[in-house]
Amino acid sequence: MQNVELSADNNPSPTGTSVVQPVATFVPHEDFDITIIWHNIDSRSNFQMFRKESRGPVERILAGLATVLQSGVIDEVISVNASKHLFCITLATEKNKEDGLMEQIFSIQ
Repeated sequence: MQNVELSADNNPSPTGTSVVQPVATFVPHEDFDITIIWHNIDSRSNFQMFRKESRGPVERILAGLATVLQSGVIDEVISVNASKHLFCITLATEKNKEDGLMEQIFSIQ
């Protein structure tokens, strides 16, 4: 790894003060889990939040979410955020865990 002297604005410092930062190297990694977080903002439900891991890819998780929505156990999707390692669904539903909600969530691989 090579060190580079940079100033706070990432330009060589003319005043002599510098910050030493290592040069970043990126190694692609395709064998990782994707964390799925389900967050219910409806306080009438006993389902508040659930986290699970998936082998992905994100496209398959998104297709699984569509299946869950078609089942009718979720009243409203507030937001969906996805990245390489995280898939987060904020939703509103008054249904409880016992109303088939957990079975639908577990169906997403």
